[in-house]
Amino acid sequence: MILVVGDANADLGAALARFPREGEDHPLRGLTWDSGGSGANVATALALLGARARLLGRVGSDPAAEVALQAARAAGVDLGAVQRDEAVATGLCFAAVSPGGERTFFSHRGANACLAPPPLDALFREVSWLHVAGHALLEGRQREVTLDLIAEARRRAVGVSLDLCLPLLAARPESVHALGQQLALLFANEPEQHALAASASTSAASTSAAPDLLGAALSAIAAAGVPLVAAKLGARGSLIAGPGPARTRIAPFVVEARDTTGSGDAYVAAFLAAFLQGAPPEIAGRLGNAAGALAATRPGAAGALPDRAALQKLLATRTPEDDPVRRLVAPAAPPAAPPAASHEGSP
Repeated sequence: MILVVGDANADLGAALARFPREGEDHPLRGLTWDSGGSGANVATALALLGARARLLGRVGSDPAAEVALQAARAAGVDLGAVQRDEAVATGLCFAAVSPGGERTFFSHRGANACLAPPPLDALFREVSWLHVAGHALLEGRQREVTLDLIAEARRRAVGVSLDLCLPLLAARPESVHALGQQLALLFANEPEQHALAASASTSAASTSAAPDLLGAALSAIAAAGVPLVAAKLGARGSLIAGPGPARTRIAPFVVEARDTTGSGDAYVAAFLAAFLQGAPPEIAGRLGNAAGALAATRPGAAGALPDRAALQKLLATRTPEDDPVRRLVAPAAPPAAPPAASHEGSP
């Protein structure tokens, strides 16, 4: 069982004919609701890939709560640890999408930040891994509870992964250094890598090209004591750093991207699903690349996350039949037929 702690949001997307001026009454071309929040998305994606996932989060007692949890519930995520807040609204992210595809986000963290301490024995029952979505470390009781959960996971010999987010690095740039030795695995995308490099060395950030920024970020993460890093590089694939000095670039699966909103969470979930099955980090990174690429071909957040069947279909056209990454999502073998009944000794 993988325990995921993080935000659960209702995502509202609006297609604009143009971005309005302040005070205008402007019609929309389209409106969509979807489940969102990195915590809920990763838990949903894990379940879609066949992993057992439990979500710890907090939503309000309002209609938006059902939207926030709809995808996770449909995928089979264990929602028994999700809390309801009677006073604070469910988190919401409103994305205004201009005709050219540019997105302007308006976010309300809402009940997410009010997470209360859960009963630990019930929460960690059958849990072998804790994944932390970066927003859970931002503020309020949610941050306090999440820090306690990381420490509790370590006491229980449960591995911990963290997926960074820019707001966390902006508000608490010391986070990676403070938590590094408690983490088994860290995920970071390119803007987060550059922020890490900048915080580690202002001069390097101001004079170096992007590849050097990545190197500086990885060096900073290694210095913090994190043994394994999965660096998400968008259309350029990903890079695996560690254990030790090893760094391996993982080629992307080239697709026609439509919306990358869910790609990062899809990558994280697929990497974890593979890695926790015993796959080497490089193979886990390839499955992550495939999942992230598929998510980019679909609109939305949770609604874009691929399941095993979708990954099987993509990998069947892009990889050899004996490729180990294909075995990770191969259909389960049918159960063996029972032996034919013996009639020996029958009258």
